[in-house]
Amino acid sequence: MNSNPNSFDLFERYLQAVRKHLPAERQDDIVAELRANLEAQREEREAALGRPLTEGEVIDWLKELGPPFQMAARYQPPRYLIGPAIFPVYWRVLRVVLVLSTVVYVIANVALALAQNHDASWVAKVVFGWPSFLVVPAAWVTITFIVLEFFAERYPEKCGEFFAWSSCWSPTSLPPLEKEYPAGKKPRSLTSVAAEFVVEFAVLLWLLLIPRHPFLLLGPGAVILENAPFHFAPVVYVFYYGVVAFSAIQFIWHGYEILTNRWRTRGPVVKLVTKALGLVPSLILFTAPGHVYLVPNPDGSGHLPEGLNLAGANHGIYAGVSVLVCIVVIQFLWELWKTMSAGGHQSSAVQP
Repeated sequence: MNSNPNSFDLFERYLQAVRKHLPAERQDDIVAELRANLEAQREEREAALGRPLTEGEVIDWLKELGPPFQMAARYQPPRYLIGPAIFPVYWRVLRVVLVLSTVVYVIANVALALAQNHDASWVAKVVFGWPSFLVVPAAWVTITFIVLEFFAERYPEKCGEFFAWSSCWSPTSLPPLEKEYPAGKKPRSLTSVAAEFVVEFAVLLWLLLIPRHPFLLLGPGAVILENAPFHFAPVVYVFYYGVVAFSAIQFIWHGYEILTNRWRTRGPVVKLVTKALGLVPSLILFTAPGHVYLVPNPDGSGHLPEGLNLAGANHGIYAGVSVLVCIVVIQFLWELWKTMSAGGHQSSAVQP
């Protein structure tokens, strides 16, 4: 029997969603076993009907199976405080609470960084204090679900309504199929994504502290620059705020990926947008009026030291910026070409 292509797509999307809630080391084996079991169930239904299941019938069948995280819970190792029926819900709620708590923590400390003077030790204290800050909300969520597990075991008839929302999900809401990865390439791990998130948080704080504490960027050179006969041109400050905006967008977007469980892969559109946004700070410098990046210090005597040629220095900076822009543009065009090529191959593959 030939299955409806749309129903086959739903079935594969369901298995893909289940995979994301399984232990990484056993995903392939469990999905293979689950696929065989579900295909056998589907064949029995189709044999009883004498025809392939329609898309609507597949949707009803998948709803009977339950949400992907509940299906995956059957293959999870034993839990002692929080059972497999509740643990997927606990994990989702915990992830949401931790991400939202991180957002609040970042906003509060960014506001402090902008309103008050702080040194490098404060940045380190904020970054390393982040995990301890998350302990409290994580503990409250865990305690809440331990209590729920306790009552669910002893009074299951009274907890049914709490989990009734899980039957309201629709298979049509499942995310689309992701591309298969070539040998040697695997989706990102949660550990690496969390590490990126923490590093981006630290970098954003560091950038925000640079205007008040230039030594964080220039080191001892900050004292020399303060008394130098030249200063940065306004375009350099515009470039700085462009970098801050780019870093903030990246940080917010990665937090959104963790919150929505989309951290395993990055689609081609996201990569293109990231490359395009990365171009903006470089283009700000490249299009500087008159290609001027250093100007005489208005508080100085107006005389530059012998041998210091600002025109030559600006020309050298412009040459370096031009090389940087070329590299970033090439990277963007290469990513665009790969995306268009992949789209072309997919289009030709579906043509008869």
